[in-house]
Amino acid sequence: MRSGQRGAVLLTSLLILLILSLLAVSSMQNSSMQERMVSAQREGYMAMEGAELALREAEEAIDALASPSGFDTMDGFYDKGDAPRGKGVFAAAVWTGANSVAVAVPTVNGDPLFPEAPRFFVEFVGDAQLEVGNESSNVNMTNYTHETGASVAKAFRIVARGTGATGDGQRVLEEYYRREF
Repeated sequence: MRSGQRGAVLLTSLLILLILSLLAVSSMQNSSMQERMVSAQREGYMAMEGAELALREAEEAIDALASPSGFDTMDGFYDKGDAPRGKGVFAAAVWTGANSVAVAVPTVNGDPLFPEAPRFFVEFVGDAQLEVGNESSNVNMTNYTHETGASVAKAFRIVARGTGATGDGQRVLEEYYRREF
């Protein structure tokens, strides 16, 4: 052994090993973060799909109505001004019991697609109106009655909520729906 060598190669290799270890740890943390981001994105997409399903179910429920009279006697259906608005839409009590309507949860291989059923509520808004420019005009025609073949267009506000696969994420969608009676 030469007396001039004092572990320079060992020290250099330990430094290189330390640098490679730090790069590996950093890479693993980056991969973990990306996996969490993808999971959150998937959760959001599934919640959106659940809310979309609830919107379609609400539209079908409105289409099944013979008339809007007695609308507020059904669970999850409100008269004009009685439904939750603004931040009240996010209250947990809105999405339980008779305050909203639960939608049947689809299954995949016998397992439910969502841990919590998507839900909706509907508010009767009144006569449908059409905005043209800065002016608002009624969609319903005057001097044209049910005896002459006219129908009356009514507007409804639908608010739907869906949760993702784990139940951690949620999406709330609002839609205005018009139907002729």
